[in-house]
Amino acid sequence: LGSMEEWWEKGLPFACTECGKCCHARGEIAHVAVNRSEQERLARHLDLGLPEFQERFTEADAEGYRSLRFVDGQCVFLKGTSCSVHPAKPVQCRTWPFWHELLKSSAAYARAVQSFCPGSRQGDVVPAAEIRRQLRELARAEAQE
Repeated sequence: LGSMEEWWEKGLPFACTECGKCCHARGEIAHVAVNRSEQERLARHLDLGLPEFQERFTEADAEGYRSLRFVDGQCVFLKGTSCSVHPAKPVQCRTWPFWHELLKSSAAYARAVQSFCPGSRQGDVVPAAEIRRQLRELARAEAQE
C-alpha cells in the first residue's frame, strides 16, 4: 500500500446513493468474490447451511474460488436497487469504491468509478486514513480466499 502513489491523500468524496449500479456487471467487473468466512456469514444471515448457500447463491471458478452468482447481469442479492443482504454483505461490496485497482490513478478512478457512480462525486470526504483501512480490509479478505 505504501508504494502506491496516493493521489487521493486529501481523501475522496463518497456517499452511497443506493442506486444499485455497482451491483451490476460492467466489463471486467462482473463478480463478487466471497471467501469462506464471508460465505459462512451470509449463510447464517440467510439461515442456511453452507452447502445450501453455496449451491443456491455462488459459483466456483476452475481453481475453486467462489463468487456470488450474477443473474441477468446483476448480483443475485440485488432487489430493485437495494442489497437484500446488506448487514452481511461481502468486503468487496463494503469497500466499494476504494479498491486497489480503482485507486491506481485519478484517471482510473474517473473512468471506473466517477463515470457511472453518482455517490462518487458527493457527500463527505472519506479521509485517506479510512481509505487505507478499507484497502487493508479488502487485502485481508482476498488473502483468505
